[in-house]
Amino acid sequence: MKKIIAVFIYFISILNGFSSTDPYYLKSVAFSQGNESLIPIFKLNERFHFSFDDLMGSETDYYYKIIHCDRNWKPSNLNTNEYLSGIQNARITTYQTSFNTLQAFVNYQLTIPNRETKILISGNYLLEIYDVNSQKVLQRRFVIYEDVTTVGVEVKRTRDLKMRHNKQNVYLNIDFGSATLQNPKKNINVVLLQNGQWYNALQGLAPQYVLGNSFTYQYDEETNFWAGNEFLYFDNSDIKQVNNNIERITRRDLFDVFLRPKAPLRNSNYYSYYEDLNGAFAPRNILRSNHTTEADYTWMYFTYHLEKLPNNQKLHIVGMFNDYQISPDSELDFNDELQAYTTALLLKQGFVNYKYVIVNSSGKVLEELNPDGNYVETENVYHALVYYKADSDRYERIIGLGKSDSKLITN
Repeated sequence: MKKIIAVFIYFISILNGFSSTDPYYLKSVAFSQGNESLIPIFKLNERFHFSFDDLMGSETDYYYKIIHCDRNWKPSNLNTNEYLSGIQNARITTYQTSFNTLQAFVNYQLTIPNRETKILISGNYLLEIYDVNSQKVLQRRFVIYEDVTTVGVEVKRTRDLKMRHNKQNVYLNIDFGSATLQNPKKNINVVLLQNGQWYNALQGLAPQYVLGNSFTYQYDEETNFWAGNEFLYFDNSDIKQVNNNIERITRRDLFDVFLRPKAPLRNSNYYSYYEDLNGAFAPRNILRSNHTTEADYTWMYFTYHLEKLPNNQKLHIVGMFNDYQISPDSELDFNDELQAYTTALLLKQGFVNYKYVIVNSSGKVLEELNPDGNYVETENVYHALVYYKADSDRYERIIGLGKSDSKLITN
């Protein structure tokens, strides 16, 4: 007998064949090179995995397409055979059913490259998943880069004295070495990412200094990021045990896990370090060996004691577990009786990073209003993607990747 889950269906988006948010029955969508989700930036020809769970609990057919995009995530003008060896709309053939779980699900796994698919060139890509009715049900971004240039990234304290406790600055140096590039000052573009998040990516930067085959970017303000705070987390890998962040656990059809209520950390006005995964999640069941199929789903209850926001602002909960999607599913409601924001999410058992964000009426994350504060000591990981398109090229290559961690921050 199939298990039953609560249903939240967004009829309009599904009927249109495209949604900016995931369907209620597809969970734990992740790129990985192991059990832990990761920021999907891969070297050309490097193997990686993509997976998701279907909570309908019965085996079905899913198909995938790979779309090459420009730097702004618009589909490029390339034909499929110019960036892909193989076929589009191939079926995902690797899947496993859950075992010994209260919530039935089927886990689907896709490995790229595979026998039917090989990516030929670097660039931005969309991975699209379609169901048996040719309706698009999932879409995720990933990046493929070439190792042509040497990219040095340094994290500095901002030179804006008013924000010296709240922002981090990124310095960048690109060494083209012996690579022959056409008019690089015009044809090179850089995108900076904080923790793999695209909603606050920085781009459109011109090099400040050009010395031989080297570009240097040392801006005072243009490459500043709000530092944020460490991601919050919970670990329910042992579903029968409470811990520092779990207040109590009950059982109905599924387990209900109530997290301890939290208050905005910015109210404390100080920073406290603890290790996080920079937004990632790692499904696991400490009592089982196969975390992919034996980690169960639980209802996670969140309570956040934040003063009620103005009508043009909303509170959302995001992380890699939901691809930082701002959607009705990620929104918290204000509970007048508790004087707190609350929500319940159906999430896979394991270690999960998450954070609260305040969003305006147009869907923009208001980082300066981060309810947990912005502290320059926060540990963040930064990536620099170097895009190149010669005058005669039909697409943008990514010819270099730089990475740095703010644990190495300097003045």
